[in-house]
Amino acid sequence: PQDLTFARRRSPAMAEVEAAPQDLTFALGGFLDRHLVFPLLEFLQEKEVYPSDQLMKAKLDLLYPTNMVDFAMDIWKGLHNTDEVPEAMAQRRQEVLERMQKLEGATAVLREVLDDAALVEHLRAEKNLTMAYLTEKHSLAPDALGALYDWARFQFECGNYGGAAECLQHFRLLSTNAESSFNALWGKLAAEILVQNWDAAMEDFTRLREAVEARAASTPPLMQLQQRSWLMHWALYVLFNYENGRATLVDFFFNERYFNALVTNCQHLLRYLVAALVLTAKRRRPLLHELTRVCAQEAANYSDPLTRFLVALNADSDFDAALLELGKCEAAMAQDFFLQQHASAFILAAKGLVFESYCKIHRRIDVGAVAAKLGMGLDDAERWIVHLVRDANLDARIDSTENHVVLSSTSTSVYQKVIEKTKGVQFRSAVLANTLEQRANEVAAKAAAAIPAA
Repeated sequence: PQDLTFARRRSPAMAEVEAAPQDLTFALGGFLDRHLVFPLLEFLQEKEVYPSDQLMKAKLDLLYPTNMVDFAMDIWKGLHNTDEVPEAMAQRRQEVLERMQKLEGATAVLREVLDDAALVEHLRAEKNLTMAYLTEKHSLAPDALGALYDWARFQFECGNYGGAAECLQHFRLLSTNAESSFNALWGKLAAEILVQNWDAAMEDFTRLREAVEARAASTPPLMQLQQRSWLMHWALYVLFNYENGRATLVDFFFNERYFNALVTNCQHLLRYLVAALVLTAKRRRPLLHELTRVCAQEAANYSDPLTRFLVALNADSDFDAALLELGKCEAAMAQDFFLQQHASAFILAAKGLVFESYCKIHRRIDVGAVAAKLGMGLDDAERWIVHLVRDANLDARIDSTENHVVLSSTSTSVYQKVIEKTKGVQFRSAVLANTLEQRANEVAAKAAAAIPAA
């Protein structure tokens, strides 16, 4: 189910509310299914970012077009402190129940077959899991598969995301319609996200990304931009919860086509790319400079404490400004649905980047000054520096008498300079080769399509 109604308008309940500092909910909501927005509103209510009554009204606006009528009624009662509900809600509830009974009857036989896991496995092994075979053996109605898709949508709109995901999986196994299977994959990804089944969601994200690119030659450019923008936003749920997902996010967002979509259509995603890259900086240092350049370039369109920290550190070499922005990062991440669980790790990794950059331009560093700047105790700072020097392979020693870190003044050989300059060549070459291959495939596809007409 790909309902982007919420994406196209701001909730009337929040229309007069000024967005809280550093809150990206309104920006993100423009690229999300309304069901995916609901956890964001729950988070904002828990953090008391906006007045509770306004958030409850926003939830009501979000739920009204769905089938979660009982939930909407409970919110209405709590919001208005009453046990009565509007007649329209009661009527809507009756319509939902009637629709449920109709779809249950239309899909009963097919669902009974598909609920038998052993039978499904046997049919797949025999290559008989097709609608033609099932229709012949079980006397299914001609529109049985379409009814199954409608049932899956209905379950999704009712908030039964697990049941919807299962039905959509069965639908995709049986459907031979590429467009319907593609739409079903969006719905299944949303459902797996909402039940927090991250392994299945990761698999669906990978399939969906492949499907979006496979359809690129036949998809209008504007729709390609929209689909890539949607996928990047939906991926936030998966990649900030899946193990090693941050590294996958960096690779995904730095893909040329998706990076172009980010810069063109959704610059606010720079926040999440900065966070993921800092968290995985040990393996991707060359990309820090590229991202710093883009953050500086897009500062007029979008900036927040995370992007400003990167620019201050890498572009301006302004350590005081970088540390000031780093202090703001913690508050911004604490109110961010996706980043709040990674805030501590980000701050620690960012401090490490500050110290490494500081070491590049100083031969002697006062441990006490470092501790003061980073807001750490002297003993904690000394232990932290020891670990950091070891992890970063810095040629340094600690002078315990003067409580200084002393770095060796070794000059970089011309060979090492060449190596450093060409570190990103392999990545850029791979991106270029991939782009050329895709362009060649598109040209070949158009040429093949033109032959019958000729």
